[in-house]
Amino acid sequence: MSLLPPQPPPVRRDLMIAPHTTISLQPRTPTHLSRARDRLLFNANINDPAAYNPPTYEQAKLSAR
Repeated sequence: MSLLPPQPPPVRRDLMIAPHTTISLQPRTPTHLSRARDRLLFNANINDPAAYNPPTYEQAKLSAR
């Protein structure tokens, strides 16, 4: 019997994403293109849930009282 809660299956995602289909590249100024690049690179996994971490020893001691 596992002590961990049941985990949902992994989210299936496309392996390759064509950035030109996800955002508008108009106007094509260097500032706009760099902001679009940053958004695509750093916000890609914003909806991923955090991994389950079992309680630490101290947390388990507190909840057992």
